[in-house]
Amino acid sequence: MRLNYIDNIDCLEGLKEIPDNSVDLIVTDPPYGIGIKSQGSDSGTKKSKLNPWADMCNASFWYSAWLSECQRILKDDGAVWSFINWRYFTTLQKAGLDIGWSVESLLIWDKGLIGTGGQKGLRPCYEQVMLFTKPNFRIEDRSLRDIQYFQWKTIKPTGHPAEKPLDLIRWLMQISGKTKGAVIVDPFMGSGTTAVAAALEGANYIGFEMDANWVEKAQKRIASTAQEVAEAEAVAGD
Repeated sequence: MRLNYIDNIDCLEGLKEIPDNSVDLIVTDPPYGIGIKSQGSDSGTKKSKLNPWADMCNASFWYSAWLSECQRILKDDGAVWSFINWRYFTTLQKAGLDIGWSVESLLIWDKGLIGTGGQKGLRPCYEQVMLFTKPNFRIEDRSLRDIQYFQWKTIKPTGHPAEKPLDLIRWLMQISGKTKGAVIVDPFMGSGTTAVAAALEGANYIGFEMDANWVEKAQKRIASTAQEVAEAEAVAGD
């Protein structure tokens, strides 16, 4: 199995090339709302031509397609950490149930940042991370809570609009016990944060990203990180 690369292809194509039971952990941030055409009426009085609930259920087919591949390639002690927000939580939850994989737990990531949100309701300051686990996965530190604070900011370091904090991704790997020598997969690699986290934790990575621009930027970012790690190891060895 080829390691430490990002392919500029659809993840549904790339995941199929990974052997069964060969991956330790999947950490990813899928596009939210894929295939969802209707959110209903903002006012609550007008009726959409589409049934919002049925539309969200139909959209779960895309989520279940890549999630089932993740289920196949994970080892028996592996897991998936998948970011999602409250609007599409039920869509990803249904996708899991459709393939016989229920959510084990839900992490609430407190960003320490108030988002823009809508004009009528509460301002958002968190995202969710759903945990799907294989039978032998376990978080050994039983003191960990399901609400965690990782400060974030409006302007992202790489400019990617959906970038997640490097420290948060590393923490997910650490509490999962998947660091040195582990194989980490991210089907939606984006700016390369999961790969950078893997490199810093001594793990291997496999990623897929359809935007060639972000593949190039991620590869440069990973190369820079690899150089930093090599220099740090050289200093430590002196």
